[in-house]
Amino acid sequence: MAPTTSASVLTGEEESRNDEKLKPDTRAETYSQSHSETLSGINLTAAVFVAGAASSTAIGLVLSGLSWPWLITFVITVGIVLGTFIVYRHLEIIRRRHKPGGSWLIPSNTPQTNAAGTKVPNTTSLPAVYLIYILGSGGHTAEMIETIKQSFRGQANLHRRYIISIGDTSSLAKAHLLEATIKDAYPGEDAQAGTSDICLIRRARKVHQPLYTAPFTCLISALHAANALTRMPNARSTREHGKEFKYPHVIVTNGPANGFIVCFVAHLLKIFYLVPENRAKMVYIETWARSKTMSLTGKLFLKTGIADVVGVQHESLARMFKGSQYIGPVSAGFLRR
Repeated sequence: MAPTTSASVLTGEEESRNDEKLKPDTRAETYSQSHSETLSGINLTAAVFVAGAASSTAIGLVLSGLSWPWLITFVITVGIVLGTFIVYRHLEIIRRRHKPGGSWLIPSNTPQTNAAGTKVPNTTSLPAVYLIYILGSGGHTAEMIETIKQSFRGQANLHRRYIISIGDTSSLAKAHLLEATIKDAYPGEDAQAGTSDICLIRRARKVHQPLYTAPFTCLISALHAANALTRMPNARSTREHGKEFKYPHVIVTNGPANGFIVCFVAHLLKIFYLVPENRAKMVYIETWARSKTMSLTGKLFLKTGIADVVGVQHESLARMFKGSQYIGPVSAGFLRR
C-alpha cells in the first residue's frame, strides 16, 4: 500500500529556520497559555467516585434483604448480560467499520496534494476538524511531533488536543514548542494555525511500579482519559460550530501504555453510546524503530481490533502482521531531507 501523508507546512528550509530560531528551553517556557490550555481529569474522577458511592449505597440497600443464593444469582446474571452486550457492541462497531460505504474518511471533490505528490482528503470545508495526539514520552513523543510536522496543514477549523502524562515535562515542553512553531509558520494569520489545548492525565504505570498496583493506576488513568475525550475545548465552545467540537474526530497515538488506555476508553464510550460511532476514530502508528516485530502496544491494537487503522513504517512489518497497513516513514523526518 502506498504511503499517504498530508501536506506539511513545516518542512525544508522553513523548518530548519524555525528549529534554529526556537529553543525548547526558552520558547516552551514563554509560550502563551492562551494558546495551550492545560486541563485535568480531577473533576470527572471526583464525580465518578461520588456517583459510584451513591449507586453502590442504593444497590446495597435493595440487595440487603436478599439471601446469599439470590444475591449470587443476581450478580452472575448482571455480569452475563453486561458481558454479552459489550461483546455484541464491540463486534457491531467493527462490522460497521468495514461495511461497504461505512468508511470514516470523508470524500472530497477537490483533494489536496502534499509535498510528495500524494492526494489527501481536503477537510478545509468542514465545520470542524478535531484531532487528539497522545504524546507517550521520550522517543514516542519525538516521533509523534515529527509526524505532526510532516502531515500538518493549517486551517482555521482545526483544533488539536495533546494528551500528556502528569509529570512528563519533556513532552509538555515539546508540545508548547510545536505550537509556537505552527504559529510562526503563519505570521499575521493566527486563525489559519487553528487552536489547541493540553490535557494532563495520570500515567497508567510508572517505571518500576509494582504490578499489583497497576490496575488501580490504570483505572485512574482511564477516568482522566474519559474526561479528556468528552470535555469540549474551551477555545471552541463559544465560537461558530462550537458543538461540532464536542467529540474528537480522530485520535492518533504511537504508544506506549497510555495510548492504548485512552483508545480503549474511547472504544468503551462508543460501546455504551456515550460517543457517536463516527467520532473518536483511532489511528495507531507503530514506531519507526520497529522493523522486525511489533511492540506489545501494537499487538494489543491488532488483537483487540479497537483501532480503525494500525499503521507500520516498514513494508516488511506490514507483510508479517495481518491487519496492519504500510503508511511510509511518517515519523522519520530525517529520511525526507
